[in-house]
Amino acid sequence: MSSQKRHDEETRVPLSVVFMTIGVILILAVGTIWLLVPNTMPRSVYAAITPLLPETITLPTPAAAAQLPVLPTATPQPEAIPLLPETPPEETAANEDNIVSMADALKQKPVKGEPVRLVIPEIDLDAPIVDIGVEPIEQNGQTYYQWLVPDSFAAGWHNNSARLGEVGNTVLNGHHNVYDEVFRDLVDLEEGDKIIMYDSEDQVHTYLVTVKEILPERGQSIAVRLENAQWIAPTEDERVTLVTCWPYTDNSHRLIVVAEPVEAASTD
Repeated sequence: MSSQKRHDEETRVPLSVVFMTIGVILILAVGTIWLLVPNTMPRSVYAAITPLLPETITLPTPAAAAQLPVLPTATPQPEAIPLLPETPPEETAANEDNIVSMADALKQKPVKGEPVRLVIPEIDLDAPIVDIGVEPIEQNGQTYYQWLVPDSFAAGWHNNSARLGEVGNTVLNGHHNVYDEVFRDLVDLEEGDKIIMYDSEDQVHTYLVTVKEILPERGQSIAVRLENAQWIAPTEDERVTLVTCWPYTDNSHRLIVVAEPVEAASTD
């Protein structure tokens, strides 16, 4: 082998060393520019360079890549997007173990003005009232709230609705074909029928039926269901709204009965 050939082989630089040298130079050049003018580094360059750096080196996040603080997601309030309560179609029998007696209902220490007893002479109904809340349901990525219904012989008072004697909408619901069927005969009420309610201080509040509506609910779009739910929304007048399912064998619709205080109903 000639001396010239041996000299060429001894002076040849491995290709890997060349690439590493070029890479280090590029990183140093970009890093130097960014340190001088940090806001000029594009987010894509920042993302491409970071994995190439040794674990001991961390570039500060450029302004373009800064993360905004994550704000807590607001939970929709029940009164904002409520849905009417629903009787599960598979429920067909009353649960005798969950029947609430009048005495038990009055032991719940209700606050002033909270309804505790419902009497409707026209359909021979005399039932306790218990306060109830909502359960969240998901549909198309949106959270809605559906009111629970007492699994007993009791009417459920929507606990964010008006108390008796207050301006607003006092909303009660109840099953009509399960759990002793507290609202089974609600559909028989007509305009002018009397509804009597007692509050926690045993004050009597008397109302007269002014509206009865039967609304399609099951299988309807969320827009229709929200429109139906306007019946249980707050109001600027004093009223009572009773809600149940209909018909007895299907539960596909919602029955809405609205009653106003005797004085107001008499002057309409």
